[in-house]
Amino acid sequence: MSSDEQAPAPGSVPNAYGNALSWKWTRAMSTYLRRSGLPLLLCQLRNYASASGEVAFSSDRKPIRISDIAAASCCSVKDCRRYLEAAIRAGVVRVLGERKKGAPVRYVIVVHPFPDWQAAEDYLKSTARKPGKRAPEWSDDDGSKGHRDPNQKGSPRPLVTDGTDSGEGVTATPPTKGHRDPTGWGHRDPNNPGVTHVSTHDGAEVGFQPQVVGAPEDQIDHQEHHHDDTAPAPDPDDYETWTRCHVCRRPILPDPQRPGRTVHARCEPHLATTNPERHTA
Repeated sequence: MSSDEQAPAPGSVPNAYGNALSWKWTRAMSTYLRRSGLPLLLCQLRNYASASGEVAFSSDRKPIRISDIAAASCCSVKDCRRYLEAAIRAGVVRVLGERKKGAPVRYVIVVHPFPDWQAAEDYLKSTARKPGKRAPEWSDDDGSKGHRDPNQKGSPRPLVTDGTDSGEGVTATPPTKGHRDPTGWGHRDPNNPGVTHVSTHDGAEVGFQPQVVGAPEDQIDHQEHHHDDTAPAPDPDDYETWTRCHVCRRPILPDPQRPGRTVHARCEPHLATTNPERHTA
């Protein structure tokens, strides 16, 4: 079907507008404009327009609200205003009268022989929404290795060195305050990749000949090694009451499923190799 067969009847602005949009304008638009909401908006303006091209109701000539135009164009009111302004800059839409705040604007479609689509594209690009910056996805405590969450308060987490100089990984533990796990942050599970094991030789000495440091730890160590049934159960909120591992000497997070555990799961193979006759819980 040729464009001559699609020629509108004389005096019908919407028909001429629709033919120009379908046969000429969309083909002259850039890919950016074709993928925007501008072509659909122009099509809906053509559908709303009266025989004279005015975007208004034919019965009482009241202008159609921009919210109705936005709904028909499948876009927000904000984007609808952008597309209308782009169409005005291209020369295919103009405003009748003055724009007044709170009053509906009266638009009219114009069959322009040479629309300035570049001006419309430049305006849309200049008013396009900038991609928002997403908050950084901080890693969980289980996957962190000495890096403190900036949203948390207090001293930084202990840093784990690679041990290239001494051959052993060394964990620098900061001073603790209140009920805070010295091996991590808050109620951090000591059984995580952020804690470096001590050497095999040191672990054996600590496991079978524990070194007592301080009076409170002396009482806890004594209860651990002799399995005193009268000792109070460890408090999950107070790391000072936690049982310390016989091998690495680090606190063990209380586990209701294993109340008598005295060795970390990661330390059990080491304990078995150093003393096969000893069995842990």
